[in-house]
Amino acid sequence: MKIMIYRFCRGRLTFKFYVLTVFIAVVLICGYLFPSLRLYPIAPVTLSTNPAQSRTSRHLSKLFTVVFRQFEESENDVADSVQSFVSAFPNMPVVVVSETTPYPPFPFSATNETLRNVKVLSLELRLNTLPQDLNPLSLISTEYVLFVPDSTRVLRRTLQQAALAATTNPSHIIAIAVGNGHLTCQQVKWNYADWTLQYNKDASEKICDAVHGQHALLIRTTLLHKLPQPFLLPFPESLYLQTAVKNVKVQILDSKLGAGRSVLKTPVAKQRASRRMRDYRVALYKQLGVKAVVREDGRVQWFGCKRETQRCFPSVQGVPSYILSGRNTPPCCRRNMRRAAGHVLRSLLQAGARCWLETTSLLGAVVRGDLLPWAEYAEIGIHASDVSRVPWLQRGGADADGFVWERATKGHYYRVAYSATNRVYVLVLPFTARNGTMWPADWVLAHQREFPERHLHPLAQISFAGRQAPAPNDARAFLDLKLGLNAVERCDKIGPKLLYP
Repeated sequence: MKIMIYRFCRGRLTFKFYVLTVFIAVVLICGYLFPSLRLYPIAPVTLSTNPAQSRTSRHLSKLFTVVFRQFEESENDVADSVQSFVSAFPNMPVVVVSETTPYPPFPFSATNETLRNVKVLSLELRLNTLPQDLNPLSLISTEYVLFVPDSTRVLRRTLQQAALAATTNPSHIIAIAVGNGHLTCQQVKWNYADWTLQYNKDASEKICDAVHGQHALLIRTTLLHKLPQPFLLPFPESLYLQTAVKNVKVQILDSKLGAGRSVLKTPVAKQRASRRMRDYRVALYKQLGVKAVVREDGRVQWFGCKRETQRCFPSVQGVPSYILSGRNTPPCCRRNMRRAAGHVLRSLLQAGARCWLETTSLLGAVVRGDLLPWAEYAEIGIHASDVSRVPWLQRGGADADGFVWERATKGHYYRVAYSATNRVYVLVLPFTARNGTMWPADWVLAHQREFPERHLHPLAQISFAGRQAPAPNDARAFLDLKLGLNAVERCDKIGPKLLYP
C-alpha cells in the first residue's frame, strides 16, 4: 500500500488527474445506486402519526369525487385534465357537468376500462329523463367534492394536504390555487332588502367568504345538499353567494395544483368566453334579484332598470310588491326617481313656481336627506295658481331630456315619468290657498290633507338627494299634521308600515 502511494505521488500530473477523476466518479455512482452508502448526512423524514392524515393518504379515491363545472365547450383542456386525475387515482370518480351535450364531444371512449369512473352529465332538459338524471348530486356518493377548473393537473401531495385541512376544519371550504395564479380573499355582503351585493378585498386574509383567481374547491357533499342550486353558473361565483348567506367560510390552502395547457389563445375566443360569463352573471343576478353590485374599488355596477327599460316593480295595487317581499325600493328605481325629482324641482323653480317637498319626500329628507328607502314615488307640492307658469305642466309630453310630463286622468295633479318606457315618476300636487289654509286641488291621496298656509311662509331649505330643496319651514310639525304625531320617530321604528299598515 505504501509502495502504491509512493508511486502515485511520484507519477506524472496527468496520471494523478485521471486517477482522481475515476475515484470521484465511482463514489458518485455508488451514492446514486446505493443511497444507504452515501457519505453525506441525510435529513430524517418524519412521518405524521395523525390518524386523519394517514387516512386521507390511503383513501383519497374513496374520499373525493372530482367535478369539472366551468369550461368553454368549444375550446378546453378537460380531456387532459381528466386524464391527469385518472392516471394518479384510477378509482377516483370524475364527473364533467355541462349545460348542454358537449360539442365537439370529449375524446372519452366508453369501452376504455381506465375511464370507467368518468361520467359526463348534461343539464340540458330532455322530456324522457327523470329528475335525478339532471341532478349532479345523484352521481356523488363520496364525503367530499373537489371542484376543479379547466386546465388543471393533479398533485397527490396537494390533495393530501387539502384533505387534512378539510378534516381539521370541517366547517370550511378549502380553496386550492392552480398553477401560478394568485388568490385574492373577498368578503361578501348580500343586502337582500336593498337588492345590493357588495364585495370587499382583503389580500392578507386566508379565511374568506369568496376567492378570486384560478382555483379548485374542496367542499363537503352534505353542504352541497343544503344549497338551493350548487351547480349554477357562473361557477364558483354562484356557489360563494349561496355559502356566504349560510356564513360558510373559505380557507385558502398554501399548496397548489398544477396547471395544464393554456386555452382561449385568440382574442375572438377570449371575447366569446367573456361574453358568455357576462350573460351567465346577468341571468344569475336577475334570478336572485341583484340590482346593484359594489366592487372592491367602490365602483357600482347596475343590473336593474334603465331609461330604456321598464321599472323593476309592477303597477302598485295598494301596497307595492317589493314591500310585501320584505324589500325596499330597488336601488336603480330609487336612483332614477332621484334624477326625476331633481329635474322637476329645477324646472319648477326656473319657471318661478312656488314649490316644496311634500309628505313622503319631506319625510325622507328629514330622516335620511334622501328619498325614503321604500318610496313608491317622489312628491312635490306647488301653488295651484303657479301651474300656469310651467309650460310642461300645461302642454305635457316628453321634454328635451326625455322626461314625460302628463296630467292624471282622474284628479287635478300631475306625473312626471323618468321616460316613456321607465314609469318611475314624480307627483306634482297642486294646493289652493283659501282663508289661510292650503287645500288639495281636486285630488285625493290617503296621506294628504289640508294644512295651514303659515308652513310655507317663508319656505325653508333642506338637504335632499345631494342638493338643497325648498321645504315647509317647520318640517316636523308639518309631518305630524300630515302623518300623525311623532311621524319621524315612528318612521324610524316601523318603516313602511307608517303608510302601508
